[in-house]
Amino acid sequence: MKKTILLVVLVGVFAMALIGCDQGTAQTPQVVQAEQPSEQQAQTESTLTVNATETVKVAPDIAYVYIGVQTSGADAEEAQQANAQIADGLIGAIKQAGVAEEDIETSNVSIYQDYENPDNTIMDNTYKVTIRDIDKVGAVIDAAAAAGANSTYSLSFDLADRDSVYIEALGKAMQSIDAKAKAVADSGGYEIVKPRSIEEGGSSSYYPMMEEMAMDAVPGAGSASTPVAPGEIEVSASVTGTYIIQ
Repeated sequence: MKKTILLVVLVGVFAMALIGCDQGTAQTPQVVQAEQPSEQQAQTESTLTVNATETVKVAPDIAYVYIGVQTSGADAEEAQQANAQIADGLIGAIKQAGVAEEDIETSNVSIYQDYENPDNTIMDNTYKVTIRDIDKVGAVIDAAAAAGANSTYSLSFDLADRDSVYIEALGKAMQSIDAKAKAVADSGGYEIVKPRSIEEGGSSSYYPMMEEMAMDAVPGAGSASTPVAPGEIEVSASVTGTYIIQ
């Protein structure tokens, strides 16, 4: 019995010795420090900045006319009834002149006391008419005047697709800044490496417009036909470019 206990003790001591030996020989984990990047000296870049604005001129392809009917009466109802009768004929005449119904829009209706004659009430009814055929602008004005339009009106021209014209002007502006940058760099003995930034500077447009006039001053209100000269619409685009040069 004593021999057995002694053997067990010896085996336990031997096992503990082995464990201690393994722990002593185990490799201690090493902390690896990340290599710090070397400082890079910033290189100074020489740059050249130029800007350009280009304009595209095109003939308008759409027109807007504001045509009004003004009537008066002893009260608001009388003024309104007289106005409605003329306005119905006005709309019919405009349609016959080639304007679609959806292109005729009421823009303003107002009823107020006649300040010159307080016993009367005045009603103004103004329509915005979109004319998609420039050649029919004069005919529409003539038809409106003949149908009883007697208030002031205005005429303006526009482009149905102005974005495509602006993109054309933008493309020309890009070509201009490239040419300018090369010319300036060459004159200074530099060479363009690459563009650093290109910025769109925005757009601007010029639209020909006729000032407000009285309908009784329109030639079409008489025997002559109303002459219309739409002119040209100018759409401009600006671009600024910065180039790296060496």
